[in-house]
This record gives sequence, C-alpha cells and structure tokens, in this order.
Amino acid sequence: MSRTGRGQGASRSGWAAWIRFGIASLLMALIFHVIFCNEAQLHLASTGGNWNALSAWEQRRMAWSRGPIELWQTARRLDAANLMLALVLCGLPIVVGGLRWRVALRVQGLDLPLREVVRISFVAHFFNAFLLGATGGDVVKAWYAARLTHHKRAEAAVTVVVDRLLGTLALLVFAALMIPLAWHATAPEPLFLRYRRYEALALLVGAMAVAAALLVGIGFYTDLLAEGSAFGRVLRRLPKGTSVARALAACRLFGHRRGFVRTTAVYSLLINLSIVGTFLVLAGGLRLAVPGAVLWFVVPAVICVAALPVTPSGLGVRENLFVSMLAVSAFPGVRHGEALALSLLGYSANLAWSAVGGLVYLLLPGRDALSHLDAAGTSADDPGT
Repeated sequence: MSRTGRGQGASRSGWAAWIRFGIASLLMALIFHVIFCNEAQLHLASTGGNWNALSAWEQRRMAWSRGPIELWQTARRLDAANLMLALVLCGLPIVVGGLRWRVALRVQGLDLPLREVVRISFVAHFFNAFLLGATGGDVVKAWYAARLTHHKRAEAAVTVVVDRLLGTLALLVFAALMIPLAWHATAPEPLFLRYRRYEALALLVGAMAVAAALLVGIGFYTDLLAEGSAFGRVLRRLPKGTSVARALAACRLFGHRRGFVRTTAVYSLLINLSIVGTFLVLAGGLRLAVPGAVLWFVVPAVICVAALPVTPSGLGVRENLFVSMLAVSAFPGVRHGEALALSLLGYSANLAWSAVGGLVYLLLPGRDALSHLDAAGTSADDPGT
C-alpha cells in the first residue's frame, strides 16, 4: 500500500473515531437529560406541581437546574449498600443475557468470543435507551452480529430475535407463576378480585405468554417455516426474501438442539431474579409499604408490557403502570409520588448501565475493523481470490 493510501486510511479512521465520539457524547448527554427530567419530575410531584403543565423549555430548564440537586438527594436517601446492590443487580442481566445469546449463536454454528458477545450486549443496551421499546437495541446487536459473521448473516440475525423471544417468554411465564403469590398477599380480598386493573394485567400477561409460546412452537417444532414450505416459497419471491426465508428456517435448529431450551431457561431465571431483585432493593431503600409478594408479579408484568414498542424504552407506559398498580387503597402508605419514584429509580439505574454501554461503544471496533473482518470472510469463502 502506498503512503498516500495509508494516509487516506488514517484520515478516514480519524474522522470515524471523532464521529463515533460525537454520537456517543450526544447520546450520553441525552441519558443524563432523561435522568435529570426524572428527578425534577419527582421534585415537582412532591410539591404538588404538574410536570405536564410546564412548557418544553421550562421542563428542560428545571431538569438541568433542579435535576442534579435532586439526583444527589435521591442518592443520599438510599443508603450506600442498597444503592450499590441495586446497581449490581441491574447490570447482571446484561452480562447473563450475553451468555444466553452466545448459546443461541453456537446452535447456528457461530462461535463469537465471549468478550465480543459481552461488548455487543453492552452497546445494544446503550441504544435501548433511545430506540423504541426495550427491544430497540436488538437491531444494533443484530447488525453487529451480522457484520462479524460474514458467512451466516441471516442466521446471526435470527439468534437475536430468538434470544429476545425466549427471554420475553420466560419473563411472562415468571410473572404468571407469581400470580398465586400476589393473590394471597392482601387480606381478606385478593388484589385480582378487588381491582380490575390487576385482573386486566394478569390477562394481558397470559395472552402475551400464549402468543410467545405459539411463535416458539411454530418456529422450533414444526415445518411451517422450513425453506421448502409454502410460506418459505412465498417469502423467496419478495425482495431480500431469500435471506428472511433462510433465517426463519434456521429456527428449527433451536428445537432440535438438545438442552438448548433448558439452558436458556436457566439463564433467563437468573435474569428475572436480578430484575425483580433490583426493584425489591429500591423499594426497601424507599421504605415502600408494598408486600414483596406483590412486586414479584407487578415488576415482571409491567416490564413485559412496557417492552412493547410504543414509546422509547417504554417511558411513560412503565411509570403509569407502576403508579396504577401500587398507589391503591390496599397499600395506604404508598402515595403516587412514591410509586413513581420506584419506577423512575429503576429506570435511572438502567440508564446508568446505558452510560457504561456508551463507553463500551467508543471502544468497539469501527467500520474499518468490521470491513477487515468482512474482507477476511470473503477471502475464506472464495479460495480463488
């Protein structure tokens, strides 16, 4: 390579690094803006004010003037042990989720290094803070996986979808199994008979679980999505349909791999325990007068519903559900502001790990590195080059 070529490559690499740094800095500033808005909203609620009554400019001004102060006060309200434990529990699902995804990758014959899998998982968590629903970062994860596995891009992308589907199904089943525990948490009348909202949430969780189980059953254990099926033939007539058909057909490998579902279930259980544990620790730190048995149902149920791609990261949906479920007459010691605080604190802990993901994003291989991997994959596929 000539000196001119090397110089141009270094220049492009330098510009790419600065662009990456600029994007990451902008998105991390947005993370802190959302955290400060959460804290300012809590402060306003405690004084009887209405956050939604403020103009957009007033909200931004209050977020950056009052938000940092309230964030410090919130940190002081929770003792250091509770705060650190909540942060650790909140971060565990990212790492364990990466391990679970790696199991799916191996089923498709893709053996990414553990370090790479964890790094991609952190970056995906970073982008979850901005894309629609809790699954937005999966698009980024699928993109990286496809770039790093040149010869099996469709299969790499489908592992992300399958991992998310099984994780969601596990959380839905977990929430459903917690219904009997929450049922007997209040006396004399169960919450599900006393409040229609609890009944509606339980029914929605059940319906989502059935839908997810049907998708898993069809993809893993039937020939409906096979490449030679009628559905597969229709897909191949569409633009890019061949890749989609191949990806869907690859789902059958998951059902035929012995122990895959069992291993995934174990990882999912660890993730679910960490998620609920985060909110239990925060509720304890806030001295929230809600039986822990109720939170074992409410937390996973709300997270599943908030994961639907309605708003970025489920913002607004999650808060309204927490307030609706916890600020009820059955728990007279819980005010609306306290239920809102629990939701926003859990979200803030999640955003803290998104900020960590932003730092990891800066350290991920850039376009040049990925292009190099692509070139290597192309050379391996074509011995004549």
